[in-house]
Amino acid sequence: MKAPTKITNLDVTLRDGGYRNGFTFNQDYAKAHVQNMERCGVEYAEIGYRNGSFKPITDIGLTGITPDSYISDIRSGVSTACLCVMAHPKNIVAEEIVRMHGLGVNMLRFCWDSNRIELTRDYVRLAKSLGMTVCVNLTRVSHQPTKLLLANAEIVRDSGADVLYLADSNGSLTPTRVWDMVNLVRGYTGMPIGFHAHDNLGLAMSNSIAAVKAGATFIDGSLRGMGKGAGNLKLELWLAFLRCGHGIADYDHGPLLDQVERLENIDIRSRPIQPLDDLVLGLFDLTVEDKDRIVADATSMSQIFLNAAA
Repeated sequence: MKAPTKITNLDVTLRDGGYRNGFTFNQDYAKAHVQNMERCGVEYAEIGYRNGSFKPITDIGLTGITPDSYISDIRSGVSTACLCVMAHPKNIVAEEIVRMHGLGVNMLRFCWDSNRIELTRDYVRLAKSLGMTVCVNLTRVSHQPTKLLLANAEIVRDSGADVLYLADSNGSLTPTRVWDMVNLVRGYTGMPIGFHAHDNLGLAMSNSIAAVKAGATFIDGSLRGMGKGAGNLKLELWLAFLRCGHGIADYDHGPLLDQVERLENIDIRSRPIQPLDDLVLGLFDLTVEDKDRIVADATSMSQIFLNAAA
């Protein structure tokens, strides 16, 4: 593989990692985390969801809400860091976009909502008019037939978004499928493409490499892969791959590994896991919502497997 075009890396620990700990990162940890991402040279730090995930989460913590005071404090601790917030269009109002911009949020990422296409378009255009970088994430792309995927991608392109993200939410894609999908969508839209991996099949690294081979230029990762289910691409390994595999020495692993150590010391849930039930979800391209159904009455992993296959 030849040296890739410039890759923009986005740390999603405080947001996607929140699924492991109820988004209970405290203010001091979050501030230190973003400061070390800045020292490391990671281009964007995603500091949380604005007003929650798609489905309500009981007692959701700080980085699941990302209030104004939190954003302001994070921004006060860094000078050049590019701060990112993710939002579901149904959870926010236009005035919040204006406020987040004023507080120093550089990038806004919207999760695609096929039931609120016009609202999503309006929000993309508003954020763009303020000078923010805007991404739209197509989630669960493994479930989308090619015709639907391209139709959604076309709408995203026409909205004026800067980056179209393909999210392997179920962790069921393989490198060949990732390459084909990224190559197809990039060619069809002409947009910069981002890739968000989940590691249900242990393929987050291989899939991210395939995405870059196909022309993706934005890659998500989290410290120790901390994220929903089996987790995400491990950011520290990805940056090591860029350094050792391609001589890209733009990133300082010193502060990065210091933060990995701090995270593991304060929250054991950050450490990599490979749950067998999440492996089954990946095998059958099932969502996290399917987990309760296949696990409910099972007494063994083989029964979980049979329930998933049914």
